[in-house]
Amino acid sequence: MPPSRQASSGAGIVLLYAPDYEQFRPAYPVYESGSVLGRDPSADIYVPMRTASRHHARIERRGGVWHLSDLGGRNGTIHNGELVTEAVLAHLDEIRIGSAIFKFVESDVEGYAHYRIDGAYFEDPDSSREVRTRTSTSRIVGGYQSQLLAGRLREIARSELSVLILGESGTGKEIFAEQLHDWSGRRGPLQAVNCAAIPAALVEGELFGHRRGAFSGAERDRMGIIRAAHQGTLLLDEIGDMPLEAQAKLLRVIQSKEIMPLGAAQPEPVDVRIVAATHRDLDALQQKGAFRADLFARLNEYSITLPPLRERKEDIFSLCVALATRHGRQEVRPSMAFMASLLHHDFPYNVRELEALIKRWAATARGPEIDVEDLSDEIRSRMRTYGARSSASLPPPADAARTTLIPEDKAALSADEGAYAPKGALPPRTSPDEKVLRELLVQQRGNVAAVARELGRDRTQVHRWIRRYNMNIDEFR
Repeated sequence: MPPSRQASSGAGIVLLYAPDYEQFRPAYPVYESGSVLGRDPSADIYVPMRTASRHHARIERRGGVWHLSDLGGRNGTIHNGELVTEAVLAHLDEIRIGSAIFKFVESDVEGYAHYRIDGAYFEDPDSSREVRTRTSTSRIVGGYQSQLLAGRLREIARSELSVLILGESGTGKEIFAEQLHDWSGRRGPLQAVNCAAIPAALVEGELFGHRRGAFSGAERDRMGIIRAAHQGTLLLDEIGDMPLEAQAKLLRVIQSKEIMPLGAAQPEPVDVRIVAATHRDLDALQQKGAFRADLFARLNEYSITLPPLRERKEDIFSLCVALATRHGRQEVRPSMAFMASLLHHDFPYNVRELEALIKRWAATARGPEIDVEDLSDEIRSRMRTYGARSSASLPPPADAARTTLIPEDKAALSADEGAYAPKGALPPRTSPDEKVLRELLVQQRGNVAAVARELGRDRTQVHRWIRRYNMNIDEFR
């Protein structure tokens, strides 16, 4: 193609949801010089739906910055939940064109192009005929990001490497550990222990077991969790909360491959593969002296970090289907308003929060349809201003009357209530400096929703600022 029409290196948009998603490609690269999105088949990015205009919006790079411009589409262009005429695009920003919702990525769009939101896999993304259902990983549900991590685990599954799985609470660390064990071929079972749930005084007995008479009340031998995992896998969940004394004893077990039950005269050999998981910042804990560096070195022979759900929203539809099945519902049909609401939410509790929502719906006696009445109060509250015109947007065009919500959303959303603007709200087109954001996070004890209310911004935007300043939200909680 001519240089002026060359796609940028890795930038593009990824489909998050559309009612007829099978008619879309999973992802589309964008041109540096500009890509037009619209219903016209000649558009750079073809949006095959009546709710999109022939030439609806444009994405282009100007002065090193990506911009989204509305081209007069009859239903308007929505950027991060706000109706805009033009907006600056950042990584993971959401774009809605008619009934299609995308996210913008600055890199790896070619990887996303292989995975459709329902789990279908395209060997050749340029040929829709070559589509097949991806070989199931049994437990791990999701597209490009999830399968990339799953592939990394599979490569080392049959090794003896200790594995450290990092990620926020609710991102699925235990699921990845279970899948790793399945792939490992180890003959023994997977045994999991929540290091944060065992009182410090009982950790040694829980892990190593005891002999009869080892202490008052020890009327019989008890096998510890490590011995129960012999020839299998030991998952140490929330390893960052393990007491220092127990850390020292665990290190000896890993080094010697022996355990000493309480009251035993001789150590016992044990063969376990160690997998540790935590949402804590182990580097910061080491600096504070709360986590042993030598234990970290032993546990960190191989590590992966699971992205939060807000960074992999392309998985939300397939997760809804999988979670519905898990809770006894073989069919689920989400409404457009329901999916728009989920995709606008940033899921602070990750997949665990989504599962709670699906579980509540599954417990009802209603049919397969899932709609806005099945959303949490918090999600419904956030949708009250969805589709409102951004105060940071350029002035609306003369035909601004066309910028209305598409019909299927009107029953669920109240876009005419205006944006929330508290006293401390930031002026349009501004962001807090690092000091101000840090002070707010300290005041609110890491509650991102509270900080967003103070600033008059969406929580997703606050998360972007946290990433921009390279902050760790756990430090403030």
